[in-house]
Amino acid sequence: MKIIASFIFTLIMSPAIFGQFAIVSDKDGFVNVRTTAEIGNNISDKLENGFVVYSFEPNGNWINIDYKKKGKELGGYIYKDRIKFVTDFIKIPQKSQNDGILKLGNDQIKIEIRETKFIKENHKLTFVKNSNTLLDKIDGYQIFGADGNIPRRQYKSIKVKINKTEIELPNIALKNLYEPNLANHQATYDEKNDTLYIFSMNSDGAGSYEVIWVIEKNKFKERIEAYGF
Repeated sequence: MKIIASFIFTLIMSPAIFGQFAIVSDKDGFVNVRTTAEIGNNISDKLENGFVVYSFEPNGNWINIDYKKKGKELGGYIYKDRIKFVTDFIKIPQKSQNDGILKLGNDQIKIEIRETKFIKENHKLTFVKNSNTLLDKIDGYQIFGADGNIPRRQYKSIKVKINKTEIELPNIALKNLYEPNLANHQATYDEKNDTLYIFSMNSDGAGSYEVIWVIEKNKFKERIEAYGF
C-alpha cells in the first residue's frame, strides 16, 4: 500500500494532505470506488461502512485510497466526504511508558502494549537468495519494520479492557510486526459503532510501516498494515 515518503510529515501535517487510516462513512451505507477521480463508467468496487482504508492525495472533491480486500491490495478514488479519519474519534490518552510497556486509558478503556527483545534463535530466518545477510522472511512471513536487517524488538502483547471486558489480541495480530515505536501509538474510540482503533507508525529507520488494529464490540476484528517502499 502507498505511504507518503516522509513519515515525519504524517505526524505534524494535516491528514487531509498526508496519508492516514480512515473508515468508510456514507449515509447510503456504502461507497463506490472508482478507477479515476470522476463520475463515469469507472466503478471498480463497493466498500461498506466501517471498512478501513488508507487515504491520501486529495484531488478536488475526491481522495485516493489504498485498501486490502480478500487478500489483494487495491486502490482507487472515492468522494473525500465519504470517509472519517480514525483520529476524528474519541482519543484515548497515553498514561505512561516505562521499560517496554505503554499504557493508554480513560475512565472506560484501558490499553497496555508491551514490546520485547527479538531473539533470532527462536525464529526461522530466510535470507534473500545468494545473500547471507539480507533478510527476506521470518517464520515464512513478510517482514514489517526491518528493511533486510535482523529485528531488535517485537510486540509481546496488546491487552485491552473496555469497562469490565478484557481482551488480549491473538498472536496473529502481532506476528511479523517489528521495531515497534511505543511513543507513536495512538488509540481512538468510535462510540456510535462501539469500535476501538489502535494504530502506530513503526520502523528501524528504513523499514517504515503503519499498522492499525480494530476491536469491534469487544472482539478483535482485524489488523491492517500500510508499508513504505
